[in-house]
Amino acid sequence: MQRIVQTVYYSKEKILKKSHFHDCHQIVLIVKGQVNICVNGNNLYAKNGDVAIFSRYENHSIQIQSEEYERYVLHIDPAVVSRKSPVYSLLTDRPSGFCNVINVSECIEEIADLFRRLIREHASSHALADEMKQLLFKQLLITIYRCTTLQFDQMHDDMVVDLKWQFENRYPEPFSLERLAKQYNISVSALSHRFHSATGISVMEYLQSCRMANAKQMLAETDFSIGQIVECCGFSDNSNFSRTFKKRNGISPSEFREKYKTD
Repeated sequence: MQRIVQTVYYSKEKILKKSHFHDCHQIVLIVKGQVNICVNGNNLYAKNGDVAIFSRYENHSIQIQSEEYERYVLHIDPAVVSRKSPVYSLLTDRPSGFCNVINVSECIEEIADLFRRLIREHASSHALADEMKQLLFKQLLITIYRCTTLQFDQMHDDMVVDLKWQFENRYPEPFSLERLAKQYNISVSALSHRFHSATGISVMEYLQSCRMANAKQMLAETDFSIGQIVECCGFSDNSNFSRTFKKRNGISPSEFREKYKTD
């Protein structure tokens, strides 16, 4: 079994020692304090009793607004999130009315306990530890989901799930709306509407997010040239990639590599 949990921890540290980049989905439970969160340019406020959820494809930053800031943090490997179960919808789907900050004060002790158990299992060498972490992780998602007013399970669309899987695993390929609509034997407008209703973004925007996430990972973790990354990720040319990258991330690909390159 692949490991679904990249890292999980509890922290009271107020200021990060250095800028960091995580190629993963992320869940943060705020135990104490207040923060301002920016997700894809949208400003949100979160406090103790809130959970913040960020997908691999969402640029986000957290600005601490209080003297104390205590939280549990979970990083989830996107490669092992099942494409078949609606339980994972909280991580990637963004239907109308969705907010990245969810109040879970009514069940915060249960959620905090699940985080503590995940931390113990992640640090242990017990038999079947990975299986236990996957069970705890699913329970965590379900508990958070029950605190929302959205009905993700009713929006679970097999076509959308399949499209997302294609983009996440075959992102370099030259997809087009016309070819995709023909594949599912529906009109372009129907395909676009169904996809946007479930994810909150357009078909091509989701594909671009997949390409961009993989480009950022390559910039941070490899020595590939910009041209090689453009080719590997399915962008049309270097100038288009650089222009799109800076628009979405606020810095150029070269600046991103310099800031986040791992040793």
